[in-house]
Amino acid sequence: MTNFLILKCKFNSKIMKNIYLIFISIFIVIPLSIKAQSTSDPDIVCVGSNTYYKIKNSNEGSTFAWGIYEAGGSIEATSKSDSIRVTWNDTPGIDVLWVVETNNAGCKGDTAKITIIRVAKPTAEFDNAKLCHGETLKINFTGEPPYSIKYTLNGTAVTQNGITDNPYTVGSESGTYKLLTITDKHCASNVLTEQSTAIIGQELHPLQIIHD
Repeated sequence: MTNFLILKCKFNSKIMKNIYLIFISIFIVIPLSIKAQSTSDPDIVCVGSNTYYKIKNSNEGSTFAWGIYEAGGSIEATSKSDSIRVTWNDTPGIDVLWVVETNNAGCKGDTAKITIIRVAKPTAEFDNAKLCHGETLKINFTGEPPYSIKYTLNGTAVTQNGITDNPYTVGSESGTYKLLTITDKHCASNVLTEQSTAIIGQELHPLQIIHD
């Protein structure tokens, strides 16, 4: 009976030791595997933009191979392989840019990746093309605030920055308003909508009928 208890204790001790080793391995191996696949926060770019990317603290003598998983842009080489320029497609979407390092001994490193989010350029248009004197003219935006707009009022250029309201009240001054450009948090674009001009009519004075 005593020998059985000793054997049972040894058996349980061996099991506990194996469980302990497995437990330790999980907490060591998993962080190492996560670290090996280096990633970065998503990069937000405008559709059709030309963007510069480079390796941070690249090793002397290494070469770098670049690629785009979903072919959402075209890569342009620079004078050194640790940097590139990418011209992104004209459609919104999500892609992944990757790079692999090969050192001067011919050893390849892990694939580094960065998620690319292509966002559409903002738009702006007046909520009404023709208003009467005293009415308020507003602009509706697409995109992400804050916005900056440039427009003309009776031919005089006006710029307004840091706009967070959507729709945004331009004013009620009589005249012809013409939208020129808009910039949101990420992108800038010319205003290419049909409703880029609005008119607030002049004040109507009381009529008086007289006999001529």
